[in-house]
Amino acid sequence: MASKYDPFWTAHLEQIRDGIRLASTGGRAVIPLSGLRDEGERQSWHGTADVRGNQVVDSSMAHATSLARIVASNGICEQWPERTIRFAISATGDKLTIRAAAAEPSASPSPEPMAVPAGEPAHPWDETHHASEPTDRQTATDEFYALLDELARKVSGPRLLRDYTGDSGWPSHGVYFFYESGEHRPDGTDRVVRVGTHALTETSQTTLWNRLRQHRGHIAGRYAGGGDHRASVFRRHVGAAIIRREGLSRELLDSWLGRHNPSVQMAAQEAPIEVKVSQYIGSMPFLWLSVPERSDRDSIERNSIGLLSRRADGLDIPSPGWLGHYAEREQIRDSGLWNVDHVDLRYDPGFLTNLARLMRHPRTSIA
Repeated sequence: MASKYDPFWTAHLEQIRDGIRLASTGGRAVIPLSGLRDEGERQSWHGTADVRGNQVVDSSMAHATSLARIVASNGICEQWPERTIRFAISATGDKLTIRAAAAEPSASPSPEPMAVPAGEPAHPWDETHHASEPTDRQTATDEFYALLDELARKVSGPRLLRDYTGDSGWPSHGVYFFYESGEHRPDGTDRVVRVGTHALTETSQTTLWNRLRQHRGHIAGRYAGGGDHRASVFRRHVGAAIIRREGLSRELLDSWLGRHNPSVQMAAQEAPIEVKVSQYIGSMPFLWLSVPERSDRDSIERNSIGLLSRRADGLDIPSPGWLGHYAEREQIRDSGLWNVDHVDLRYDPGFLTNLARLMRHPRTSIA
């Protein structure tokens, strides 16, 4: 069946062909996608697809499925029939990343763990394979993002928080991963800028949606469009950075960072910042994963932050225009993440095995 996206990809076939040729040698191609967002309205343009030879192996989202069909039908990958070529479209729809997936092992009668070629991410979400622990940070980082790409396929994400409510069918407990417009990895794919969870104490009754709602802010009522940064440390950090970037008064910043309710005068000055924070966080694409056990949530949050944090030798650098450069807390400025806790942690690569296990049956019923 023809897709409205087919003409767009057909017009870019030569660039895609060059990118596939580079990917087939082990490289990664990043292609600017000027005009894709003119093809329609989407909450997120993130999409992935796998093509092997002239066959579409897997795809998510209509625009990525169209890309895979165009590539396969034109036989561009037939020259490398043993390689699976993976396509990833950024959430903002302005970049296409092309790389070759890890080569699949030959069939064997014995259930040995899958061998992972050096420098290539494993595929531990496949229940027929045993997840292997990466031996270096680059491999671990690539595997982490490969897992998030797979999670995005399973939950049809990323999504925008501003578009959802408590009636959308959230799992009760989980971990979430925020991206941010303009923040990319060296290969052009989207960079995670915050990892979070909730209910890490025995007495906490907070649900995943409770925590996300606090970050999102109010969409109705007397304070519609605003929020309460004293109930969300994420909002607190983003708001402080906005105040500092805009050169607003120290009095306002001190009030914003204060733990107690502000005076009437300062509340009036804080209100426009709350609106800006809601707009900013509401436009940040995010993924979520159902994680029922408290210990698993704690491990995934801590180790994900430790893996990504620049303070702990994380690899991905924030862009010069990243709002977090104006953050009040140096942990944010130095780590490249909207996180303060765990940014100096030495990560345990074994957490990726657990992350892969939890991804095998994620909740996908968000409306």
